[in-house]
Amino acid sequence: MKTSGYCRLRADELRMTDEMREGWLSLSIDYSDLPADEYLPGGGKYRFRRYGRFSFSPESGALSRLPHEDYYQSPDINQVTGGFVRKFAPLLDTTFENPFLRELIRFDFSQFPLDAALPAGAWEVHAHLIRVKANESEPGEPTPEGIHRDGAEYVIVHLAELANAGGGDVSIYDDDRNLLSTFRLEQVMDCYLFHDASLWHEAASIYPLAPAHEAIRSILTFDFHPPARRSGD
Repeated sequence: MKTSGYCRLRADELRMTDEMREGWLSLSIDYSDLPADEYLPGGGKYRFRRYGRFSFSPESGALSRLPHEDYYQSPDINQVTGGFVRKFAPLLDTTFENPFLRELIRFDFSQFPLDAALPAGAWEVHAHLIRVKANESEPGEPTPEGIHRDGAEYVIVHLAELANAGGGDVSIYDDDRNLLSTFRLEQVMDCYLFHDASLWHEAASIYPLAPAHEAIRSILTFDFHPPARRSGD
């Protein structure tokens, strides 16, 4: 990742304790009760999500819950739903305290080749639980549609669920939007991580492999925002 700005990790590279496995099972249940995303183009009904914020200290590994706030992305990085405030439901209280979620944030952060120029201090971590559905009449679009940035320093996306779904291929682009790689997450907890500040990415829509049944693709995404630079840095 240090030279390319991105990499992939397989699910079997995650080492989970029994407590973490129980935490993952608890977290996976949350996906069946996510509120609808009300900001889809054309009034679509295919995406569901929750979102929450943590403060993370790399030095101690401490994670603390931050107050919920509305979500905003610049239209420069998100041409579909950027430029206006979106209101998403917060993560459940049990999700904020989930030991698997917390340990995964720590593990993910340890994978990043941090720039020595980044200021020391607590990072802000945005956690997103997102489920996309598709049927014969409506494909399921990822979040957000098209080539975009998330507006963070680093981002990691874990596959949380995949059922009867074709498509969903992930593409990574350089700063000039030249295609670098295309791949597909196949197993639950397969993931990719990238330097969002210098790369672009997108995921293709999903569709049902068996047309009589809906397709589902869920992800767990963390956006890592570094401490604010002091004036003059």
